[in-house]
Amino acid sequence: MKQFIALPGKYNFALRRILIVAMLLVSLALAGCGGKLGKIEPSVVDTAIADAEAAITAARDVDAASLAPDVFRAATSNLEAAKTALTAKKGNDALQLAYQATADARLAHRHAINVNKNSKLNATILEKEAGTVELRQKLGRKETELARVKSEMQAARGEEEQLSQRVRDLQQKNRELSVTRENYGKQVAELITTLEEMQISGKRAETEIRNYGKEISALRRRLDIADKVVKEEGYQKRAAIAEAESLRKQIREQAEIYTKKLAEAGQQGIAAKHADFLTQQAQASRAYEASKPPLSPAKTGRTSLSTEQIAAGKAALSNWEAAWQRQNLNGHLAYYEHNIVVDKVVIHESKEDRSKIDRQQLESNLRQMNEHTWRNVKTDTEVESESIISVQQMSRLVTPAADENATALYNIWIREVWIHRVGNGWKIHHEIWKIFESVPDF
Repeated sequence: MKQFIALPGKYNFALRRILIVAMLLVSLALAGCGGKLGKIEPSVVDTAIADAEAAITAARDVDAASLAPDVFRAATSNLEAAKTALTAKKGNDALQLAYQATADARLAHRHAINVNKNSKLNATILEKEAGTVELRQKLGRKETELARVKSEMQAARGEEEQLSQRVRDLQQKNRELSVTRENYGKQVAELITTLEEMQISGKRAETEIRNYGKEISALRRRLDIADKVVKEEGYQKRAAIAEAESLRKQIREQAEIYTKKLAEAGQQGIAAKHADFLTQQAQASRAYEASKPPLSPAKTGRTSLSTEQIAAGKAALSNWEAAWQRQNLNGHLAYYEHNIVVDKVVIHESKEDRSKIDRQQLESNLRQMNEHTWRNVKTDTEVESESIISVQQMSRLVTPAADENATALYNIWIREVWIHRVGNGWKIHHEIWKIFESVPDF
């Protein structure tokens, strides 16, 4: 609780009454003396006024004007009145007013001093009270911290008990594991013995497998050679059949024309000349075919690719073919090298037209071919040197059979694709197109 000390009012009033009575007594005493101011000597009045001025100055020095304003104003007012009475040669009044001014000034001086003391004392009390509040706050914090520490200690004791129980449980498990480890040791020893026996048997089996593998590899090589021979012969046979059928068709057409002409001319010599002409044309065609450079390099049947690389190359070819089936030309073309050159061969009525197309022309040709629906007849795959070769045969019907005795005609599209490894991927570096137009399906 804040406490302030103030100067008691009764004390101030009593002191003031005492001073006034004293001054009256002095005035009465002086009244019996002779002088120039009635019966009062001027020097006495001057001394009283000087004392009043000194008292007022002392009061002003302790800031009585602000700390005891009423009494201080009364002192200064009485001093001025005393000086006025002195000028009017009212010695008795001047002396009383001077004494009154002195009493008021001293009273203001005392009051100001007391107020200063009270202010300092009150400030000290406030400071002490503030310190007391801070100490109480510190004490509260310490008590809270003490309670927290006690709680933590209790929790730690609980955890310690739990840890002790856990240690006891682990020790029990350790004893059990020791027994189990001993049993496992015996089982491991037995397993090691069994493993050694199995390893001996495995080595014998590996030796036998290697021998079998060599035999199988030799058989596979022989089988691959046989398959290649069969494929080459089958491909050549199908091409020959298609060409023969085309020739038969042309012969039938030419025969009809020449039959009419022979009937009109009635000359048997023309038929003989016609047969000679056909023989000469066939010989010229075979010579022309033999003079053409081969479309692909000679195949040796040997390769430097590993089994994993061959599988990866075949997977790339499968994705390339799947992109075509989905009509995804961008994905299909992504497998080609930028500088790819494709050999394009078009066979029409036994006439062969060869050309080379670059990548831009390849894209244009593929878009044209994609406008039609092609049926995938078969796909063969082989390995040559560092490349994997895929031969894909597709067909589409162009002229349906008019009746059961007629032959339907197809366009046959054979694509021979050579793909090799480039970096981490696979790219097509060579392709051959053979397009048989209007031939029987083969």
